[in-house]
This record gives sequence, structure tokens and C-alpha cells, in this order.
Amino acid sequence: MDVRATVITRLTALGYTVMEGDLAALDYYIGKAENVLRVRTNQLAVPEGLFYVWADMAAGMFLTDKKAAGGLNDLYDFSAPAKSVSEGDTSVTFALADSGTFENQFDAMLAKMVNPSEDMIIAFRRLVW
Repeated sequence: MDVRATVITRLTALGYTVMEGDLAALDYYIGKAENVLRVRTNQLAVPEGLFYVWADMAAGMFLTDKKAAGGLNDLYDFSAPAKSVSEGDTSVTFALADSGTFENQFDAMLAKMVNPSEDMIIAFRRLVW
């Protein structure tokens, strides 16, 4: 399977359209995620079972840096929605207020993508003698 194509598919699923100018950065993050997984598993290549973890890590790294640079402000609306609406004697409070803002939820999703479950990686770890 092609990692770059899988990362592009993952980014598209998250609402980001990959442009021609993004490909060099994507290749960088794919290589960086590959290196992290190879080091954490002590293997010469990323194990097949970590393929989607690799793609998620690369996509998460890409979106994290893109957000930090302000490149996602046009695509995602990070402004806080109204927590409650009142008119007359009627008041409605939205559940979103309890789970944090959209930006907090987005950041939490990116953190999980960039830092996958250690249990998943340990399953493919080899000992170094």
C-alpha cells in the first residue's frame, strides 16, 4: 500500500484538501512518522500492522503544524459556539459546552493521532541485544 495516498485519503476524510504545495511537507511527515515507529519498535521497517498508525501519525503531524502556522483558520471555524440560548422564559443549553470547544476537541484528536496507544506499538516491538 502507498502511505502517501493513505495519508491524503485520511486528510480528505478530515475535511482538508491536499494541494500540490503540501506534498513536500507530507513526505517529510511520512518520513518522520516512519522514523519514530522504527525507533519505538526497534525494527528496520515499519511493521505491516502499524501501517494505519503510520498514516495517522503523519496526517496528525501535518495538521498540527498547519494549525500552528495558521493554515487551517479558513478551513475550520475554531470560534466558540454559543453555550446556551435564551428567549423569553425559554432557555436551551447545548451539550457541546460540556465536552469543550471545537478547537479543544480538534487538538485532542490530533494528539491521539500523533501519539498512538503505546499498547499498539509494543505489540510489534523487538528487543535489542
